[in-house]
Amino acid sequence: MERYWEDYVVGEVLTTTGRTLSDADIRLFIGATDATHPAHVDAEYSKQHPFGAIVVQGALTVGVVDGLVVKSLVGSRVQIGHYGYDRIRFLQPVRVGDTISMVATVAEMRERNERFGLVVFDYDVRNQHGATVAVIRDIQMIERRRA
Repeated sequence: MERYWEDYVVGEVLTTTGRTLSDADIRLFIGATDATHPAHVDAEYSKQHPFGAIVVQGALTVGVVDGLVVKSLVGSRVQIGHYGYDRIRFLQPVRVGDTISMVATVAEMRERNERFGLVVFDYDVRNQHGATVAVIRDIQMIERRRA
């Protein structure tokens, strides 16, 4: 699936595959970022935390969402650039063993230049139970079809 900017339609709804998050994902993320808050690594501390168990870092959740975007929404042969996030809200924790996927709605499209256009996506990130764990407004710079 390779989609150019012109292939998207405002109001279009797309779904992605899922990705299960593991303790190994958390540990590898810690190695890259040093994000070692006890809520992500200490089972005893986490029992006393409002979430009641070890939770996945929010930034790791967003990173997995970014992978779902490339894998399921835009493809890897079309040139893209991440233009930025306008909004990220974490509504429920993502726990070890949760599988997240998302429903993406094309909210807006704008021309950027002759080579790229912008697609604004609204993501409803859900766990395996269908509960929304995060909502994200993301802007992707996507290659235009060459004339």
